Amino acid sequence: MRVYIPALLSDLSVPLPPVRGGVLCVPDVAMSGEDVEVLEDDAITEAALSSLELARESVGAAPARLVLAVDTPTSTTLTPGDQIEPHIFAAPAFEYTWSDVAAILADLPDAAPAVSAVLEASTQEEADEAVAALWESSLAWFDRSERPAVLAMHRG
Repeated sequence: MRVYIPALLSDLSVPLPPVRGGVLCVPDVAMSGEDVEVLEDDAITEAALSSLELARESVGAAPARLVLAVDTPTSTTLTPGDQIEPHIFAAPAFEYTWSDVAAILADLPDAAPAVSAVLEASTQEEADEAVAALWESSLAWFDRSERPAVLAMHRG
């Protein structure tokens, strides 16, 4: 089962990835591959929003959305939590290693001003407008082996 876990750029520099709740999709068996891809994208979007919340709550967090696509270890059984939207659920926190991370989804540095606008918004209206502008920037896909490169890219 793949879980999308919100993260901070600083999480990429530690020996073990963060243990926190995430988002997962539970497609119907009758869904087409394209429908499943849309669900996965929706789950990634929810996790990216959560990464913004993490960054906003963390002092000195780098301005970037970051999502870890984690394939749960075979010893882990997850029960989907609250439904966020149809077929999209909260996932409980679980332990995993970097080898369980299938991909790192992260903003490129040129999205930093838009992320900063979200993090610095002082009203809900400002935040909504900033998030809408930020969604013009897609998350880039990186292999887990590229953790150092993702960090270096954001350090300038």
